[in-house]
Amino acid sequence: MLKIMQSHKFFTMFVLGAITIMISVAFIFWGIGPKDNVAVSYVAQIDDEKIPLDEFWRAYDSELKRLKDQNKSPEEIEKMDLEERVLATLVNRTVLLITASRNGISVTEKEVREAIMNTPYFQRNGVFDPEVYKRGLRLNRTTPRIYENNVRNDLIITRMSNLIGETAELTPDEVMILDSMEAENKDQLYSLFLSSKTNLMIQAYIESKKRTIDIRINRDLIS
Repeated sequence: MLKIMQSHKFFTMFVLGAITIMISVAFIFWGIGPKDNVAVSYVAQIDDEKIPLDEFWRAYDSELKRLKDQNKSPEEIEKMDLEERVLATLVNRTVLLITASRNGISVTEKEVREAIMNTPYFQRNGVFDPEVYKRGLRLNRTTPRIYENNVRNDLIITRMSNLIGETAELTPDEVMILDSMEAENKDQLYSLFLSSKTNLMIQAYIESKKRTIDIRINRDLIS
């Protein structure tokens, strides 16, 4: 599955850092969300998978809040072309999910339950609390179905990304350069450099898969 990554020697030098943007969503196994709305609008379709417009705006609001929490000014945010950035992130996530499905990569319901129960945000005194969880859902204005689905997708994307990243390694020249640096935090530099290279590899993998997948974008809905 990942042979293409082993022979890939040139990676695009621009990483859509938003790959790892984790949409502030939640999941629960104590309820069922509303049925799908047949009249919903879609901002993109990747093969048979669709990205609803309301999902796009939830992701947009989440990323906007994250940037504001980082004290980004309105001028800085405006220059980021946030709509395109969020759309690219959602498309990339969907491409990874489609590829994972084609290769039999999935997660169990037990893994999904454990992920939510181990989330500190939904715990009281270190223990998962259903009432805290339900309040968190309401505050995030999301539904159990949306929450569960996104947690499951995040786990699958993490697993898929880890598989791709396993082939990432520093070249002898890169190791030599890092070894020659006089710095007390060499281990941290190694980790940062390898992480950056892994992200480049993941992005290169996604771009290669996009050439084999039908992608249709409806930008009129977000412009």
